[in-house]
Amino acid sequence: MKKFRLYYDKDKEQEWLQKMALSGWALKNFFLGVYTFVPCKPGEYIYQIDLLDDFRDNNDFVAFLEDSGVEVVSRWFRWIYLRKKAEDGPFEMYTDIDSKIDHYNRIKRFFQVALLLEVICFLIEAIAVVTTRDPLLLIFTILIGTIALAILRVVWRCKWKIEQLKQMS
Repeated sequence: MKKFRLYYDKDKEQEWLQKMALSGWALKNFFLGVYTFVPCKPGEYIYQIDLLDDFRDNNDFVAFLEDSGVEVVSRWFRWIYLRKKAEDGPFEMYTDIDSKIDHYNRIKRFFQVALLLEVICFLIEAIAVVTTRDPLLLIFTILIGTIALAILRVVWRCKWKIEQLKQMS
């Protein structure tokens, strides 16, 4: 089964994958918003999504995960989709507050770069709309602005989560 979804919040995406697994659907692959699922026993897997540190080869990290019983289901850009058999016990990538804060800081920085690029594109498109008065460019400008606002929301959400975690420590 294939489903199309766009998530800007990895926690909500992770919750949705967990609900799918509880319904008997295991993630097989992800690419550009298209999730491919295969049947599984309801609740067979626990999912986690992580943002890798950088673009370098992460084979040592992947080997470590696999040695600890974690399966790499899919990779897309720097995002990695992981699962573990529920019968093997809990699965949480970041268990202490400091590592969770580092994780959300990494996600926040990733989206801050994306936000900067979107704002630059938005400004370029806005200038083009003003000079040409082309309605098609206006549509693209609105689309880019909407994407920028969605990314800004992710940055704010990460910042909020970091503040919540800092209050807990």
